[in-house]
Amino acid sequence: MGQRCLVICSGGLDSTTAAAHARFVDGRDLVLLHFRYGCRAEAREVEAVRNVAAALGVPHVVSEISWLRELGGSRLTDPDAPIAGPIEGAEFPYEWVPARNLVMIAHAAAYCDARGIGEIYMGLNLEESAVYPDNTVEFYERLNTILPLATLQRPIIRMPLARMMKWQIVRHACKLKAPIHVAWSCYRSGPLHCGRCGPCYMRRTAHAMSGVPDTVEYAGMEARLEASVE
Repeated sequence: MGQRCLVICSGGLDSTTAAAHARFVDGRDLVLLHFRYGCRAEAREVEAVRNVAAALGVPHVVSEISWLRELGGSRLTDPDAPIAGPIEGAEFPYEWVPARNLVMIAHAAAYCDARGIGEIYMGLNLEESAVYPDNTVEFYERLNTILPLATLQRPIIRMPLARMMKWQIVRHACKLKAPIHVAWSCYRSGPLHCGRCGPCYMRRTAHAMSGVPDTVEYAGMEARLEASVE
């Protein structure tokens, strides 16, 4: 059995790939931790995490932080607020959730402290770090200096995808045989990915750039962009 780690998993492309990296590259014995905070795609995200865990053969835990929805201030937790279009949603933080990643890290650190786990893996990546300040390497490096002062276990945050763009993550996932076919990337819930929000656009584009066929179906449009190998 390898070293134990906790993977914060939304059920999306990046965290699914990070989990596969932790298991197959770093040889970790892992558990997936998913947070329910009242986002629109909550049901599909929970289902995706369950399917990712089953595909990887690892346990998963769901933690409730629904007070983030009650706090408000985000289009993702307000069912009446508009979701930004594909370009806007990919390039601007319209769907910001106040301090979400900071809250999640604090909860994850507490989980690790209580259970003797020494590492927290996340799907932080280069593409989203340009848009969201709590996705930057600087943010997590600074947290790594704080966690030893806030916990006895002193867990370290690992960011295996931090220097990758989305198309590189897709190729890495393909190489690892990560179960991204069961991942849920869309901001909306429904039987299919909407194809119109920022994450859908980024996933479609990443698959097209990587030359890896996208197995996800999108509502009301072609399921795949024409592949153009980088």
